[in-house]
Amino acid sequence: KQNKYKWNLDFDDHNLYYLLFQLQVLERITDTTVATELEVLIGLSSQICHVVPEDFARELEHYQIKERFVKKLVEALNANVKPTAHCPRIRRVIVEQVIYMMENNCSYANCFNECQMMEALTVVEETPSKVEKYRLFMGDAGLMEYSMPLSNLVARAKEELMHHVT
Repeated sequence: KQNKYKWNLDFDDHNLYYLLFQLQVLERITDTTVATELEVLIGLSSQICHVVPEDFARELEHYQIKERFVKKLVEALNANVKPTAHCPRIRRVIVEQVIYMMENNCSYANCFNECQMMEALTVVEETPSKVEKYRLFMGDAGLMEYSMPLSNLVARAKEELMHHVT
């Protein structure tokens, strides 16, 4: 079967395309400084990590970007101490990413520990924001709350980190 680009797409080509896409997402996360773009990319990355954790881990290790990626997560948490309605989910998607990574590969805990993730999580815990309660907005007004508060996710991430650090 051929597509409009005259490529034969079989299972191997699909996997290659998927892996290149995943690598592109990870690279963009480590390079971007725009909070709204980072929020979307980390949200996508966390879902990739949750759905296909082995592929996610392999890409981080194979392209040697694990430490850069983890540092970017910590930097982004530290840079977004006060989320706004313009970028309300950034801390939530980062915390979800951290949880998924440690659930699927406990060796990430040491890297998170070296990059001061626990301290960044503590800041999130100590600086709750009203906008982070909502998953849907109309303008600046929150319409639909998350079923799990961010504080619960942070507690879970801290527990995972404490449990797995060697």
